[in-house]
Amino acid sequence: MGRVASGLVRAAAAPVRAVLFDFGHTLVDFQRTQEALHAAYQQIRDRIEAVAFMEVPELLDLVERVAGGVDRLVEQSYREGRLEEIDQAVLLKEALAGIGFDLPDDVIDHIVILDHSAYSNSITVEPEVLSTLQTLKSEGYRMGLVSNLTLRADLMRADLQRWGLMDLLDATVFSSEVGVRKPDPRIFREALRRVGTEPAETVFVGDRLYDDVSGAQAVGMRGVLTRQFRQEDDPKFSPDAVIEHVKELPGALRGLGGVR
Repeated sequence: MGRVASGLVRAAAAPVRAVLFDFGHTLVDFQRTQEALHAAYQQIRDRIEAVAFMEVPELLDLVERVAGGVDRLVEQSYREGRLEEIDQAVLLKEALAGIGFDLPDDVIDHIVILDHSAYSNSITVEPEVLSTLQTLKSEGYRMGLVSNLTLRADLMRADLQRWGLMDLLDATVFSSEVGVRKPDPRIFREALRRVGTEPAETVFVGDRLYDDVSGAQAVGMRGVLTRQFRQEDDPKFSPDAVIEHVKELPGALRGLGGVR
């Protein structure tokens, strides 16, 4: 069972009615395998060749210069503490223009979809995660997802449907659609609005102490740290509960004043 943090009395006044989840490294091990990346970029290379009358870089060079370049820009924005989300289509368009391919928007749109497939084909949802969310739904909790992602929201929702998560969630919010990242309070408040609950009766579950736990607590929610895919420790932050796996969440919620 998850550990409920000391000092919880302040938060236990309101019963827990809803749970908001981070996505990557909370519900899934968010990754992009080399095999899936290369498969996606072979299709991207073919698409560029079909519309550009120029020599296209070899596959590994294209992956490094485009996918790698985009990744580096996104990582830099996080290191700089930027809370404004980046438009992935703009990043890909600029990366391709930087190697000589000024492509029309419809081609860029197709490339965004192909690039996204590298993630779609790399991620799986553990049966225990699905069964835990099914348990929470059967116990009457409202549930939502709040994720920092440059990936397109419509493509992510299609993935969630395919993985069996979408029907378990009452709302999904992505930084790519609202324009700001956690811990900006606006993305949390938008999720609360869509789920239809107040902060005091909502718990947020995530793997990041600053973005997830502290960000959620700053708007009045309780924050649960999950250590299933990432292990963060920092005495400056005080999660309301800590779990080692999402399957421990029903017990942790009961300790926080959830359904009994």
